[in-house]
Amino acid sequence: MDVTRLTRVRDVCPFAPTAHHWIFATRWMARVTAGVAPIEYFETGYTVTVLKNRLICWRRTFTTGSGAPSVATSDSLFTIHEWCPSVWPQPRDRRGWRRFGMQHCEAIVFLSEIDRENFARSWSAQARRHLVVFKKNSTIALRLGTLADLENNIGEAQVPARLHPVFLNCVRQHLVVQPETIEILVAVRAATNEVLGCFVAGNCAEARQSYYLTGFFRRGTEKMQVMTGLVAWWFERTIARNFLTLNFGHSTNGSLLSRTESGVGYSIFKTHFGVRRVWWPGSFWRIL
Repeated sequence: MDVTRLTRVRDVCPFAPTAHHWIFATRWMARVTAGVAPIEYFETGYTVTVLKNRLICWRRTFTTGSGAPSVATSDSLFTIHEWCPSVWPQPRDRRGWRRFGMQHCEAIVFLSEIDRENFARSWSAQARRHLVVFKKNSTIALRLGTLADLENNIGEAQVPARLHPVFLNCVRQHLVVQPETIEILVAVRAATNEVLGCFVAGNCAEARQSYYLTGFFRRGTEKMQVMTGLVAWWFERTIARNFLTLNFGHSTNGSLLSRTESGVGYSIFKTHFGVRRVWWPGSFWRIL
């Protein structure tokens, strides 16, 4: 597989200067996390208890400020605290903390960099061709969908079956706590309403960012370019909200290519839409 396109994306390091652009540090993401793990809020962020047993207590703190979070021991034998600051420059006063961890890359579209009236100009030539193919197909219609559209059709998706419950659980967790922020975009056959593809976006007003949660297209519809059409609709709706960014989520780093062909392929798909691969420095750690 040709992976050279991963090196054609201009890296931006880090995502600055507005801390709240890192969506994982927002209350929007924290509310979902609270549904699956104990969480404590404070003025500049929140702390999640990732793991706790008699041996280890692992806490992860996200902050939108540069000040180190307060830490406390637990009744476990070891307490491990991970700190993820979302500001740049990185905090200087980090006594007692040690940096460790691989960088996390995400594919971001900065709407300030593109022509909002003709956003496809920032796309690759291939993506623009695929969009033309999609728009010429009068048998396809777009509509807003529901969780049932995903549940009833993901069995026909092109993605591996092992990922189906992961995709569905991700959407369900958001719908439970903040359904008003979730949009399920669906492409269907106009004549039969058969679902051809789904694209789920979460809209975070705090960060003014729309975040891609999950999506799929029906096997056998590859030449219809359904996903490109859904991405274009996502762009249109996000621009109408006057948001700042679109986030395609994790992107494979060019120097650390995924060992799975599907993983590399998906990261390459993202690069066709004018993204910037934004990497976040590793976390800071402290053992008490």
